[in-house]
Amino acid sequence: MLKLDKVCVSFRSECQNRIFGYTRQQILFDVSVEVKKGTCLGILGESGSGKSTMGRVLCGLLKPDSGNVLLNDIPVYASPAGRRELQNKLSVVFQDYTTSANPRFRVKDILNEGIYVRKRREKISLNHEKEINRLLELVGLSSDFANRFPHELSGGQLQRVCIARAVACNPEIILFDEAISSLDAHTQVQVMDLLLELKNKLSLTYIFITHDLTSITYLCDDVLFLHQGHVTEHLPVKHINETKDAYARKLLQSIVVFETEDK
Repeated sequence: MLKLDKVCVSFRSECQNRIFGYTRQQILFDVSVEVKKGTCLGILGESGSGKSTMGRVLCGLLKPDSGNVLLNDIPVYASPAGRRELQNKLSVVFQDYTTSANPRFRVKDILNEGIYVRKRREKISLNHEKEINRLLELVGLSSDFANRFPHELSGGQLQRVCIARAVACNPEIILFDEAISSLDAHTQVQVMDLLLELKNKLSLTYIFITHDLTSITYLCDDVLFLHQGHVTEHLPVKHINETKDAYARKLLQSIVVFETEDK
């Protein structure tokens, strides 16, 4: 479905070399991965490993130096049309829900952003009030929340609104960039339960970027370990204890396993 093929990314270094001018720092090295339809791929790595850069490449925001990004075998960065096709099928939920939601907008206005995108893309007519209530119900919130402002919501409630906005676009893929790391542990479990429910109900494909291996084992089907821009391991979550990679083994030593009937 969505595939990276030998993707390399570098950025210009802030330090200038007196002889050669600015140098470039390599962030991703020949990264290849395939996100299968209907699954959840976890991308795991410590801060600075390149996982957020990989996320930007995956959602069409950063053209790689080399390699290909393919959606249904169509090159994403080969033309503006390819990039638009990806952005039509993919939504993003970011880590910082406080800046993802405009504090001057009510919840209904935040959700309308996604609804307008869907109406324009699919050329359909929607009753906004009914659609807003449907989206709030999907993420476990009552219709009363539609007229509230972001500062009137808890962190978990506001992140649910951001998830509802992502779903409002009717995407096929949702990328979560550290989307639960700012929440307390109890709320994290509640949101992960919600994500599993939405994935099954709406037949969604997930890309879940995190530095927390516990959430990977709870939510994901496959896990990709990223260390200093290199893929060190990619395997099914159910076989995660079989990893031979030293970096992955160190992460496994600190894991806390949640019991769930769905996994």
